[in-house]
Amino acid sequence: MPPAAARRAGRTAARLVFSFLRSRRKILLDNLTAAFPDETAERIASIARRSIEGFASALVDFLQTGRLSREELLSRVSVEGVENLRAARSRGKGVFLLSAHFGSWEVGALVAGLLGEPIAPVARPLDNPLLEEELSRLRRRFGNRPISKRQAAKELLRAMARNETVAILVDQNVLPREAVFVPFFGRPAATTPSLALIQLKTGAAVVPVFTWPEADGRYRLGFERPILPEEFGGSGVDRDERVRRATARYMEVTERAIRKDPAAWLWLHNRWKTPPPETVRSREPDVRSRP
Repeated sequence: MPPAAARRAGRTAARLVFSFLRSRRKILLDNLTAAFPDETAERIASIARRSIEGFASALVDFLQTGRLSREELLSRVSVEGVENLRAARSRGKGVFLLSAHFGSWEVGALVAGLLGEPIAPVARPLDNPLLEEELSRLRRRFGNRPISKRQAAKELLRAMARNETVAILVDQNVLPREAVFVPFFGRPAATTPSLALIQLKTGAAVVPVFTWPEADGRYRLGFERPILPEEFGGSGVDRDERVRRATARYMEVTERAIRKDPAAWLWLHNRWKTPPPETVRSREPDVRSRP
C-alpha cells in the first residue's frame, strides 16, 4: 500500500483492536489521568486516541522501511543536534543514546545508524520467533547491530570499550529486585539502574534523542546535549546515590520530551505497575494487633 494509505489502515485497525482490549484501555486512561490531573476528560480521551493511532502509524512506518533505500529513509526524517552526537563520540569512551517508546523509535534508530557509523540498539527479543526474525532483519538492514536485552551487560561493556554507540530505552517498568525508584510524572517509577551503572563504570556520555512525529508521515530526530557522569558527583558521593541521581536525570529528560507531545508516547504500557517497597509494606495487614 502507499505510505499514506497504509498509515490510515494501521490507525483504523488499532482503534478496532483496542476497542476490545478493556484492560489496556484502562491502563491507558489511568496513566494519562494520573499524569495530567488538571486535564479534562475530553482532553485525556483525545491524547489516548492519538497515542493509539500514533503507535499504529509508527509500526507501519517501520515495517515499510524494508522497501526504502538509504536515501528514501533519510528524506523522511530531518535531523537536529547531530553536533551533540559528534561531541559525545569525540570523547572516545563510547556513547549511549537514551531514548523512549516515543514517536517512531525504530525508525529513529535506523536513521541514527546512518549518521557516521552504525549503532547497536538494545532490544528485547519477541516471544514469536518468526516475528523476531523479521524485526531483526529490519533493524539490521542499514548496518545496525542489535543487542539482545537478555545478554546485554557484557555486550554493552565491550561496546563502550570499542567506542561504539548503543541505543537504549529505559522508560518501561522493571521488577522490584531490579529497580531504582525515581520520580516520573509525579510518581515513583521502577526504573532499571543498568544504564547508570555502566555510564558510571565506563565514563561514557549519554545523549538523549527522540524521534518526533510530524505531518505527512515525517519525523524529526533530535539529539540533545550529552549527559556526562561528572554531573552526578565524584568519589565522595556514595555509588548508590550517584546511580539514583543518574537514573532520575534520565527519566527527567524523558518526561520533559513527553510533556511536549504527550500523544507520542506509549501510554498503553503499565509503567507504574511495580510499587515502591514502602507502599507495599503500608498495604500489609498489621497482624501484631490481632488476638
